Amino acid sequence: MDDTFWSLSFPIFMQQLVSGLALGCVYGLIALGYSFLFNATGIINLAQGSFVMVGAYIYGVECTNRLKLPFYASLPVLIVSMAIFGMLCERLFYRPFKRAHLRTLLVSLVALGMLIGNLALIIWSPYPQGTRGIYGQEIIVISHITILKQSIFILIMTVLLLSLQRWLFNRTMAGKIMRAVALDKDTASLMGIDTDFTISCIFAYSSILGGIAGLLVAPIFSIDPTLQMIGFKGFGACVIGSFTNLTGAMIGGLILGIVETMSAAYVSSLYKDAIAYAVIIAFLIFRPEGLFGQKRETGGL
Repeated sequence: MDDTFWSLSFPIFMQQLVSGLALGCVYGLIALGYSFLFNATGIINLAQGSFVMVGAYIYGVECTNRLKLPFYASLPVLIVSMAIFGMLCERLFYRPFKRAHLRTLLVSLVALGMLIGNLALIIWSPYPQGTRGIYGQEIIVISHITILKQSIFILIMTVLLLSLQRWLFNRTMAGKIMRAVALDKDTASLMGIDTDFTISCIFAYSSILGGIAGLLVAPIFSIDPTLQMIGFKGFGACVIGSFTNLTGAMIGGLILGIVETMSAAYVSSLYKDAIAYAVIIAFLIFRPEGLFGQKRETGGL
């Protein structure tokens, strides 16, 4: 009896674990966007979820559905589009208010999120749209464990992106400049670094991360303006991990993804969001600095 139960439950558990890791990778990428900007500017980009939505529309609706571009052509288009979009948002909604009161800056970013959401309604309509992923609904079966190829693709893409990010920030001059600005803007400025342009580049990189997250979830979720709400899950990942620790932000996303998927499988899909937000609230109450943060946090990548 026990062997039969184990043989039936273990494959289901592993399927949910892989799905949770894939979803957690998406949350982690969104969290990295929050963390980069928080370290560089000291503010939380409340429009980060809108970057995810725009990325999903550009990749899923425009490149894949309308233009019929293959993945290897859609990805560069998405990256360039999101970089330009991020720089434009920084120029219009951050730079004019960077010396204003924090509340003014936060209101500006909230307005940015609302503006993007309403523009999406006008441009793409409020109706949910779907798209086909690079592998569609193809599955892999390993010892009775059924796994979507899209989930494996998300895991591989995340590992490649994190490896590229590590190389960028440790081996290139541009990455070292961004790290310097994130660590201390004033000192970096005294050393001759153009902090305004560097922060604009960090906005662009944050936007690219959101766009790639949108690319990864577009075949899984419906593409509509409410997709920007996924940004709250990225925020929650930072709460669980840490806003000032990039590794912590990524691990926070993985934890949140696993909690949400396991809740849907073993409790109820109706309560998966409630349970996920309950975990986030618990961290805000009992460990607001996150698992990898410190009581008195400072910026830096």
